[in-house]
Amino acid sequence: MNDIAYKIEGSINNIKKEDWDDIFGDIHEGYEFYKALEESGLGEFSFYYILLYQGSKLLLIAPVFIAFFYADDILEARIAQAISMARKILPNFFVFKTLFCGSPFGENGILGIRRDVKDRQSILHELVGALNIFCREKKISLIIFKDFLPEDALLLDALQVKSFFKADSFPNAVVDLPFNSFEEYLGTLSHATRKSLRRKLKKAHSPGSLTIKTAHSVDTILEDIYQLYLNTYTAGKTKFEKLTRDFFLRIAENLGTRCNYFLYYVDGRLAAFNLCFIHGDLLIDKFIGFDYAVSHEYNLYFISWCYNIQWCLENSIHHYQVGQTDYAPKTHMGGRLIPLYAYVKHTNTAVNLLLRILSRFLNT
Repeated sequence: MNDIAYKIEGSINNIKKEDWDDIFGDIHEGYEFYKALEESGLGEFSFYYILLYQGSKLLLIAPVFIAFFYADDILEARIAQAISMARKILPNFFVFKTLFCGSPFGENGILGIRRDVKDRQSILHELVGALNIFCREKKISLIIFKDFLPEDALLLDALQVKSFFKADSFPNAVVDLPFNSFEEYLGTLSHATRKSLRRKLKKAHSPGSLTIKTAHSVDTILEDIYQLYLNTYTAGKTKFEKLTRDFFLRIAENLGTRCNYFLYYVDGRLAAFNLCFIHGDLLIDKFIGFDYAVSHEYNLYFISWCYNIQWCLENSIHHYQVGQTDYAPKTHMGGRLIPLYAYVKHTNTAVNLLLRILSRFLNT
């Protein structure tokens, strides 16, 4: 395409919301979501936006961020352990300063191209050219288009002619809810799972000390929320991002009633929380936190799952998106997996080949 120019913005505040909405349309993690990320003081990430223009006409917006990528964070235990041991001698072994196209917290990558653009592959190649220049300026060796949906492959597969390789990413899990009642949902599960959930529900509620509340913000209990989040973050096997206290405030301020906190109290003390986003008939389960000393006794992971399902059914929400990793319980309780893909390119051909091989060993 002729006369294509690019611009790099270091803040979403430099992009008009109407321009963003015109490019992306109605998406579940849009302008307010990215604005909240910027305002949250996430020191591990630097956020930018690549804009492509033809004359004065905005054609593309690509949210990107810079972070250090530790390959062992996402690989099978035996490979991760070998990399970790090698890092005792070579501290930067398989640590890459990386430009990610997407979001560290997004459910999937987004790439906004104006709907009336016909030659979308050419626009994509113009974007790659801008990313390459930006990476040289920032001394970045690795580019990853992070967590894109199968329907994006029709366009993004064209990246492979630009030396990117396509790799499986961690899939997302979604529970479809075409049910009229919670009992109807339970009836779709296996006998063993159904029996186990009923037993857990009865045990949790029988002492009468469990109380569940919902809220759109958590200003007054922020420290409790953040400590529960840190408990779960520390216990997790796969880590990429770490939230700040401010995130839990900013996301509520920016999303308003589309942000819902489910709060679980035992004997008056906050024992678990679940932060969810609401978008149309979709509930997105974003972050969860536990006081493990209490949550195991009350099976709060499963209680929160059941409560969210019930809440969806009562509020005419037909899809419950439950996120990446920890797939066994999610699939047992009705989740289906949605594949996600990454497109990866390292500037060094040999390293690029090695990363392609290692990408087959995700710690799913």
